[in-house]
Amino acid sequence: MSETSIAKTVYWQPLHDMLDPARSKTQTLAGFDDEFVDLADYILRITHRIWEQKNIGACYDYYADFCPVHTLGGYADSVDVVIQNTLKTIAAFPDRSLIGEDVIFREEANEVYYSSHRITSIMTNKGPSEFGAPTGKTGRVTTIADCMCKDNKIFYEWLMRDNSFLIAQLGISLDDAAAFQANFSLSNTFTQWINEEYSRTAANEASLADDLSEQDKPWGDFAKAWAENLFNKRKFNQLSHFYKPNAAVQWPGGRQATGNAAISGMLIKWLASCPDANMVVDHVCVTYYDQNRVHLALRWGVAGHYNATDAKYAQFNQQPHYILGASHFEIEDGRIAREWTVFDEVAALANLMRKLPNEAEA
Repeated sequence: MSETSIAKTVYWQPLHDMLDPARSKTQTLAGFDDEFVDLADYILRITHRIWEQKNIGACYDYYADFCPVHTLGGYADSVDVVIQNTLKTIAAFPDRSLIGEDVIFREEANEVYYSSHRITSIMTNKGPSEFGAPTGKTGRVTTIADCMCKDNKIFYEWLMRDNSFLIAQLGISLDDAAAFQANFSLSNTFTQWINEEYSRTAANEASLADDLSEQDKPWGDFAKAWAENLFNKRKFNQLSHFYKPNAAVQWPGGRQATGNAAISGMLIKWLASCPDANMVVDHVCVTYYDQNRVHLALRWGVAGHYNATDAKYAQFNQQPHYILGASHFEIEDGRIAREWTVFDEVAALANLMRKLPNEAEA
């Protein structure tokens, strides 16, 4: 089996089959434990051990001692902080389950591997959380975790979670959750990072070099054209170039749209709150299934100035606005059939309250 086709066997299987240690190895993973048959197996298996089996100490085995983790709401850079944050999350949501929906990955230079893991979590809020006091209610949330891995350890991570949809199910308003988070202390490293990301994205500079293989380059071009034509040039008459007529899209806050008219309406409404937004695609992964079906993972940023579409947020008008986001596309016959886009609207509003990014320091 060629390494470009290994992912055909990964998905649509029961978890107990996926975690079967007798499965045959399908990818050479230099520096990784022999038990892992491919990178998707590595990501699914260690996630299962840490979160489902509550073997939180396994983070020491699978995270580098120094591991920057970027979210739109904060920054961590050590395995000890990763463990602290995991403990806090499980304390707040002790029954949290993580369902691996997709792992899209690629091998990069120097035996570095990049994965984009989409997860559905179902959990009940039993303890204090990053959103406030416990409500006792159950919610579902989509997360996309992008990780860089080498020698059996994650050494860099970007984490995007649809927290606005989660809090709506928990009975917490967006304003209250954002105001609660806006009081959290932030490290200088986070402030510097969000200022630099804003400046770089506004200048239309990608964070990583375009080093896609010849096989993957057409899909990298597709992803960049999607961002450039729809978000940067607002050419929504070209939507059908990217989406199938019956495409289904899931965006943060429970937004769902089916069909080109509904999708364009949803995107236009979102862009109205940041009309000078510029999107930059920073990374692309491609997984091939067959000649007609491909999965793409995009990590991207948006920078612009906030423009309230709701009068109660008019106080934030013209403030610098930055979004860290990720999208997973299921491509059929060259166009998007299904899309999951994830970013944290709670953290985005909290940052507006904090007056971050700071354009003068960017």
